[in-house]
Amino acid sequence: MRSATERGRQLGESARGETRPGRLGPERGLTACERLLDQYGYEPVRETPTRLRLRNRPFHPLAAKAPELVCGMNQAFLSGYLHGLEANGVQAVLAPEPGECCVRLGPSDTDHDDVMAQDR
Repeated sequence: MRSATERGRQLGESARGETRPGRLGPERGLTACERLLDQYGYEPVRETPTRLRLRNRPFHPLAAKAPELVCGMNQAFLSGYLHGLEANGVQAVLAPEPGECCVRLGPSDTDHDDVMAQDR
């Protein structure tokens, strides 16, 4: 898990250094993530402006045998990438769906709580 997190962080930092995107909120952060996810075969799809579902899991055969390991590594890798990219307000969460990657990218809980509080 540490290796997956570290590799994701390195890739995020590299992407940030190459693109110099400035401040990344949830929408722009997900847009930046889509490029990497598409490149690595995750087949990202926007469910909403701030939520991204991954239609494919690149390690599907292994995930069928060891889903907890593969899903945990995917989450660690994507969390590391978001951290390295400095994408604020976005998190990678486990959200298993049949036939899709078990990780979804969306608003962090604290941002969701802030929005909910504003709606009250």
